[in-house]
Amino acid sequence: MRISIGGERVEVHDDLARALLAALRGERLVEPPQASAFEDLTALVACISRVTQHLNVVKELAMSRADASDSYSNRRALGIAAAMAPSQLGRVLEGHGLPKDRRAGGVDLAVAFRTTDDSVLHLAAEDDVAALPSFTLPFTPAERATEPTEFAGRELTFYYRRQVPLAVAGLGRSAGYTVRHAERGLIACVTEDVFDALFGDPRLDPTRPNGR
Repeated sequence: MRISIGGERVEVHDDLARALLAALRGERLVEPPQASAFEDLTALVACISRVTQHLNVVKELAMSRADASDSYSNRRALGIAAAMAPSQLGRVLEGHGLPKDRRAGGVDLAVAFRTTDDSVLHLAAEDDVAALPSFTLPFTPAERATEPTEFAGRELTFYYRRQVPLAVAGLGRSAGYTVRHAERGLIACVTEDVFDALFGDPRLDPTRPNGR
């Protein structure tokens, strides 16, 4: 079955197309797949898995951006929209660098970085980062459809501010994207300037090991 989205026509498994339409219509009853052959059903399962994985990533990023959009965002309403219990919602947001308790916590915010091969500092002056904590990571974003930035494959030292309140962090469209130091258990959100410098194109692979 071919469906049209934004003027682009896409070939979709018939059962998946019907399920998507029913979901978008908000229908509560679920129609079983009409396919019966093992190969057809397996292909349907694989296709649904890809769509579900992609939508779950978009969902988490949308949740993170919604939570960071206002210092008094309504997490109860967000949890209802996400169909998540408060504890599960907190874990998801924490995984994106956001505090479990908005009243008591902030975000570790990466504000600048240095390329270690040439010791060049980006997005800040030396005096600005002199007193800031830092961590070093190889920057290895997964392959994407767009060209990698000049920093791909290079080792970067990130400078960050500890526990910046969400009200002044100004994450904007970078909310939900982080750089992570697994050994130190550190998840740092990034400013929009850092985001633009590192990634350029906002289409990121959330499975890469050092960021999301």
